[in-house]
Amino acid sequence: MSTHQQPREMAELKGATKVNPERYRTTIPKSKMPLGDYPESRSTNPAECWKELAALAIPGVLTGSDRIMMEVLADLLAQYRENPGKFPAPKMTHLVGIMARFGMSASDRNKLGVTKPDPGANHWAALSVIPGKLVNE
Repeated sequence: MSTHQQPREMAELKGATKVNPERYRTTIPKSKMPLGDYPESRSTNPAECWKELAALAIPGVLTGSDRIMMEVLADLLAQYRENPGKFPAPKMTHLVGIMARFGMSASDRNKLGVTKPDPGANHWAALSVIPGKLVNE
C-alpha cells in the first residue's frame, strides 16, 4: 500500500526536494488567509457553508463547473455540523474526498501545483513590443 503524498513544506524540511528535484516541478498555490482561531459559531445552513467554503478556497481553483460538487460539499458540511457524533463514516469519506479534490488540505494542494516560472525568462518582453512597432516610437 502506498503512502500519502506529503506536503511540499515537509519534503523541503526533510531535504527530499534536493535529492529528487524532478519530483517537485510545480509551485503550490497558497492561501493568503491565516488559519485563525476555532470558529465560535458554525453554521448548519448549507448556503452559509457554501459562502464559507468559497471564501476559504484557493483563488482560481473553484469555477462554474464545480457548482454541483460545491453544493454537495456544502450540504455534507452542514449535516456534519448539525451533529458530528452521528455523522456516518461513508458521508465523512465523501466530505473529506471532495475537500481533497478542491485542494483543501496541505498534501492535496501539491496536486494543484502550477508550473514554476522560468527564472531566466524575461516576462516583460511580451509587453515591450507591439508586433511591427516599438512601444517607444
